[in-house]
Amino acid sequence: MNNPVKTLVVGSRFGQFYAAGVAAAGHLELVGVLGQGSRRSQALARRLEVPCFDALEQVPDDTRLACVAVGGAARGEQGPALAQALMARGLDVLIEHPLLPQEWHELLRSATRLQRRCLLNSFYPQLPWVARFIELGRQLQRQQGIRHIEAHCAVQVSYATLEVLAAVLEAVGPWSLEPLAPALSPWREIGLAMAEVPVALRVINELAAADDGRMQSLLRISLATDSGTLLLASPHGPLLWMPAVRAPREDADGLFDLGGDALPCAEVLLDACPDWATVYREAWPTAAAAALQPLIDGAGLARLQQRSLEVVGLWQQVTAALGFPQAPPQALPSASLAQALEARR
Repeated sequence: MNNPVKTLVVGSRFGQFYAAGVAAAGHLELVGVLGQGSRRSQALARRLEVPCFDALEQVPDDTRLACVAVGGAARGEQGPALAQALMARGLDVLIEHPLLPQEWHELLRSATRLQRRCLLNSFYPQLPWVARFIELGRQLQRQQGIRHIEAHCAVQVSYATLEVLAAVLEAVGPWSLEPLAPALSPWREIGLAMAEVPVALRVINELAAADDGRMQSLLRISLATDSGTLLLASPHGPLLWMPAVRAPREDADGLFDLGGDALPCAEVLLDACPDWATVYREAWPTAAAAALQPLIDGAGLARLQQRSLEVVGLWQQVTAALGFPQAPPQALPSASLAQALEARR
């Protein structure tokens, strides 16, 4: 049996999911958490019973992989500089999205020069619901073609949403972007084409200054074909197939055959994850660990790198068209429907 791959996690906010995933994966070994010595970094290391490093020089020399869960310039953070330094130390690096095109180009050039592997991770394609959606979407595109795509997302996951669309279409370009209508609300609608497929993209352009994890929703995507619509209601399901609507068959007298067609109104292909606790405890850590596989074996890495180069260019144009996000209003907490109906304004 091969020895577990020694892996470092950098960052302790979203990095918590990477650390949990690496610690639970049998083929990986979490060597520690690299942070700035914050209380949160120390607490995360204690929880997982690993060292907390506050300097790169403290990282063990036999560490092979690093998960950099620290943003780039778009979030006012230094993730790319950390990734550069880690590759210079001989580590292969996964870095969380999003990055600006120049940042990603520079990281790939450094990876080539240093003979290291580097991957920009959009995270959600590793979730089983999204992975199955991509697989089925590709089959539909190849067999009958996708006529239209509707995508809805928070601005925080706009890069990841475009990455999912590119994975389904197995291409980004040729792409085009239509001018936006004047903003009437934070829900901004953008018309674009990717790989010559029309896309209606609705982005919730809101961002809380101190909480980028506050969102109305993550992402929802539907693929329309002549036979029906494939709907990913959220990254955590459900995944549905809804056959196209056709009038009932007619008998010899022209009357509808009300005996009914056995075709279902909707097929549930994958049920939704039962609750957010399961998402945070199981689904996200598992997805985070799975994202490291191309760094370990190199399978498909060049293709993923090229696609992300194209997606970051499109993403930059989309976010430029959207403009600066609005601050969300003070609102009631996330709630079940029963709780929401009982809440008072």
